[in-house]
Amino acid sequence: MSGSGQRRWGWHQLRSGWADRVVAAAQVRGHELVLDLGAGSGALTRPLAGAAGRVLAVELHPSRSRALRAAMADHDAVSVRDGDVLTMPLPARRFRVVANPPYTIGAQLVRRLTARSSAMVRADLVLPRWMVRRYLSNPPRGFTAAAGLHVPASAFRPAPRSDSAVLVLRRTRPPRRRR
Repeated sequence: MSGSGQRRWGWHQLRSGWADRVVAAAQVRGHELVLDLGAGSGALTRPLAGAAGRVLAVELHPSRSRALRAAMADHDAVSVRDGDVLTMPLPARRFRVVANPPYTIGAQLVRRLTARSSAMVRADLVLPRWMVRRYLSNPPRGFTAAAGLHVPASAFRPAPRSDSAVLVLRRTRPPRRRR
């Protein structure tokens, strides 16, 4: 996809050193199921593969998901799915999210992940700083919000127009069990 097409969708790939920092700051544990939503070419999927018990990487664009599936073929704990993160079924068991989603869907994704029916317990989302500030002043019901790493525009290809940050959302009560 061309740089202008990537920009139109709000997709900005993290450079590998920054992806490593985001995953390290997320403090993922070896028994956790972690979703990389909007996985792209796998900048976060790769370091997550070495940190999490299971990784589910979801990518909307078939060419990127095919390339990621091939790149992660030797990692038994990683599954790559084609799909829209806004409509795909979320896991019924507790899960975490560490993702750099397209900026154009950031607010919709946060609403979906923090819905009462979601089993998500924590999310570390790379989002524009203005959006992170909005959630800090008004976190979703049932969650705390904190600012994680500051991620400069230069940490991405192509570079977005403004800096980003990691929004850390933590559930304040255990998720409801689905029936």
